[in-house]
Amino acid sequence: MSEQAPVDRAHALLEAGKAQAAVDLLVAAAKGGDGGALYELALWHVYGNPVPRSFAVARQLFGKAGEAGHRDGALTHAVFVALGAGAPADWRAAHALIDQLAAGCPMAARQRDLIAAMALTAKGDAAHPPVSEVLSTNPRIAVARALFTPDECAHIAALSTPAMRPSVVVDPATHRQIPHPIRTSDGTVLGPIQQDLVVHALDRRLAAATGTRVEQGEPLTVLRYAAGQQYRLHHDCLPGEANQRVITAIVYLNDGYDGGATHFPAAGLEFRGAVGDAIIFANTLPDGRVDERSRHAGLPIARGEKWICTRWIRAQDFDPWGMRGG
Repeated sequence: MSEQAPVDRAHALLEAGKAQAAVDLLVAAAKGGDGGALYELALWHVYGNPVPRSFAVARQLFGKAGEAGHRDGALTHAVFVALGAGAPADWRAAHALIDQLAAGCPMAARQRDLIAAMALTAKGDAAHPPVSEVLSTNPRIAVARALFTPDECAHIAALSTPAMRPSVVVDPATHRQIPHPIRTSDGTVLGPIQQDLVVHALDRRLAAATGTRVEQGEPLTVLRYAAGQQYRLHHDCLPGEANQRVITAIVYLNDGYDGGATHFPAAGLEFRGAVGDAIIFANTLPDGRVDERSRHAGLPIARGEKWICTRWIRAQDFDPWGMRGG
């Protein structure tokens, strides 16, 4: 029987309660140039368990993992460079890393091609401000037509598919995420570890479309509704939250389904977007209070599957690293 890989052995030690032995083993393997050990140690430094959290150390380790031939390490290193995790953000350097990887990595090649089709500034922002049209003033609802291209929408769905799980809601009493019949769908969060440079550029485009800073947005959440599934009438504000969700942006990723419109009863409005359309609405009033008129529902799917992605925009900057899936 072949010897266990260092990462497997380290996990076994952790499960046995031998955290320091696990760290020592992985550090030794990382110093020896083991790509898997470098990548795993980087993740440990991201999550702060069982080693201290350090994005700077994680960024270096992801880079070294990539140099050792670890594909996910190289791809994640590019994201860290774009995000500015552990060191200043540098979109051009991140883009160059993806270009270098593209020759031998289909995932990097796909990112390169999608980014090449975008009109971006040197910082990765949309070169041209997205245009939106007002659907309602009370509550404030607008739509940005074709904000994402069909290829970008397909990329988000493909990136999300392996991680799809039954959706949850935030329990108002415990503030924990729990399953609830109000929300029947599958979903996933494209946090800093799960996203790629395409998602990062699209997050920046959503920031431009909502007139906010990209740092205010939660990680992109992707949802898939099958026939009969829905999201009953609800409000996107979180109970007792100081840094409230002030704006919601929903992008429709596919067509070929019946039903599934987004319904705003107070506005007398039902909206069903074409592929790439984004509906943008305010959850709070100008004074920061919850705007109850922005309650909305994702109506049941009659046929097929509906795919959307949602970005909730906070009043102030949001730390994405503590979220599940981050």
